[in-house]
Amino acid sequence: MFKYDKAEMASDLKQMRIDAGLTQKELADRIGLSRETVVAIENKHQGTIATLKMETVKRWFRACKSHAHSSLLAKFRQGITSYFGI
Repeated sequence: MFKYDKAEMASDLKQMRIDAGLTQKELADRIGLSRETVVAIENKHQGTIATLKMETVKRWFRACKSHAHSSLLAKFRQGITSYFGI
């Protein structure tokens, strides 16, 4: 069975941002978050990760997906499908 948790999701989101060539600030501006929130997600801050919403994940994914590696995208899609039960 495929296990995917929010900490792994945060790592994948960070890698997508890096692959997209975006700074934390640029991504934050594009998806309507503060840079501090992006930093907290990427650093797996327990309180921020615990409240991470599907809408935030979707906005992040949309902002970065065109530049992310296909293997990361496949893993991420499978992970969020499993995690959120969609």
